[in-house]
Amino acid sequence: MGIQYFGKRNYGCRIREYTADGLRCVSLENDLVRVGILLDKGADIFEFVYKPRDVDFMFTSPLPFAKNIIPTSANPAGNFMDYYEGGWQEMFPGISTGGCVNKASLGMHGEVALLPWDIEVLKDDVSEISVRLRVRTLRFPFLLARTLTLRENDSTLYVEEQIDNEGRQELPYQWGHHPALGGGFLDDSCEICIEGNPSFQAVPADLGPTCCLAAGQQGIWPTAVGRTGETVDLSAVRGLDSREYREFGLSGLQEGAFEVRNHRLRLGFGMKWDKEVFPHIWVWQMYGGGADYPFYGRAYTLALEMWNSLPGGLENAVAAGTVPRLKEGESIRTSYEVFVRDYQSF
Repeated sequence: MGIQYFGKRNYGCRIREYTADGLRCVSLENDLVRVGILLDKGADIFEFVYKPRDVDFMFTSPLPFAKNIIPTSANPAGNFMDYYEGGWQEMFPGISTGGCVNKASLGMHGEVALLPWDIEVLKDDVSEISVRLRVRTLRFPFLLARTLTLRENDSTLYVEEQIDNEGRQELPYQWGHHPALGGGFLDDSCEICIEGNPSFQAVPADLGPTCCLAAGQQGIWPTAVGRTGETVDLSAVRGLDSREYREFGLSGLQEGAFEVRNHRLRLGFGMKWDKEVFPHIWVWQMYGGGADYPFYGRAYTLALEMWNSLPGGLENAVAAGTVPRLKEGESIRTSYEVFVRDYQSF
């Protein structure tokens, strides 16, 4: 199926609802950025384009987009990776491996990344646009709402979110965001900029010879010790031919923020948030490493993910006592910003 447009205005701040391959999408756009959202699958942000330089910051997965395809067998970890097109997913009410909580089984990265979301236009003006996206989880009584706003002459996306516990009991939850960078932005001139010196801990699993970090290794950002004793700068992005793969968490943040700067393009992409709500950053560095399913060495991406809970998996986090909870009828609200910095204009 082709693309059917429902736009009313093609200048200034504008909202365009359309279908692509039978899936509902919406784009939010001003004179500087365009944000594409896949409403029928997780409200994923599949493009974040800085228009003056024609640079898309989002990673595009090498996997085929498996719309309405039934996998050959049920994956015990869930179907997140079978349907992973890249870009930016929201993870709720679980992160990572899932498990079983309150008699509800969860797959990888929770529920909302695989569900269709509703949209409501709140403001549609030449100088400002705003939409509210909403979804209810299937296996838990949660309502999640995300409001996105763009303003004229501003390369920042403003986001407000709210979670409501509509159940009649207290419930644990994990919450995070998975913005995977790639496209025409990511290369080996990029630097990960995080204020202060938070602690890092590598995943407990052995990721194989393409990972320079030992399983469970701990240290202080950004310096690590490689498997052969060499010094490793975790803030330096490696090229595709390095075939490296790393995953680790950062805790003890000085502030809830990061920026990835491409020194070759003199362009930056970053986020700022309330570190009391999201006190951790999970770092996923897939520089052509990662053998076997799902990428077979074909992924070149970097994700800096704000998380509210470690370790991975809601069941594990409940057992470890590291997961927050919402009481009956309780809500939590937060806001954050996603920004582009063009250093050529300074």
